[in-house]
Amino acid sequence: MPRSKKIGEVIYYITTSTERIGEKLARFSLPGEQIEQIWVEEDVPDVYFIEGALVLDLNFMDERTLIAIKRNTVAVVAEKETELLKWIRNAIKKRRMFLNNPGSFAYRAIKKQLDIIHDRISKIQRIVTKVERSMAKNLRSEDADNVIKIYDVLIQLYDVRRELAYFWKVLMKLKRTPYLKNEEVEDIKGDVHEVLSFVNLTIKSANSILDLHDRALSMELNLLIKRLTAISIILAVITIVTGIYGMNFKYLPLADHPYGFWIVNGLMLVLYAGMWWWFKRIGWM
Repeated sequence: MPRSKKIGEVIYYITTSTERIGEKLARFSLPGEQIEQIWVEEDVPDVYFIEGALVLDLNFMDERTLIAIKRNTVAVVAEKETELLKWIRNAIKKRRMFLNNPGSFAYRAIKKQLDIIHDRISKIQRIVTKVERSMAKNLRSEDADNVIKIYDVLIQLYDVRRELAYFWKVLMKLKRTPYLKNEEVEDIKGDVHEVLSFVNLTIKSANSILDLHDRALSMELNLLIKRLTAISIILAVITIVTGIYGMNFKYLPLADHPYGFWIVNGLMLVLYAGMWWWFKRIGWM
């Protein structure tokens, strides 16, 4: 018989071993086969009602904790020591009062999972703020490390938003269960809405940093184009002068002058210096 803990009239069974999980849960009169199928085939947060059992699949941010409740039996399954599982173990160790009621436990577990998500988003928000301040002080297009950080953050945030959106859709199912009261479900909906708003705000901040980086790229590209244009104009003027003196005419100004070569080269140098100074003055160089 798998090891379990009895608190009041409620039996709690916790495991981080998912091998033959269906068989283990069946020993507690839970629909083990169906729960094992959910564990294997599903990968998004959801709520299920199977043979009188409430099954909460809390799969958020690469941490999955599945809670199955039937009458006075509660089973908690996870592949590893998730933060929610640690909280449950600690609650059982301290024999918290809400553990005496499976419905209260389910309500507290969902609330705790949302708190965990909120705390993680807060950490991500601090990373975004730190990167934003860093880039605001020294805006450079070569700031690849910060840009990679922001893209990683956005991937996490979009995943969380997708998971919360799934969970939002199934919250109405919780109203049909005898384990949770309507006001508790409404409270959970309020928490989900709050976390979703926080996620969307953080996504907006991250996207603003990418916009800032794109603006830096655009500014540097414009400056590069201006420099190339200025150099092209300078070279074009000098090319015209050398082209004229490369013509096969008998009479050209200064062609027979003993210092003609140096005078023409000096003229080109003056033109070069004058155009360089002008382009420098207008910010193109």
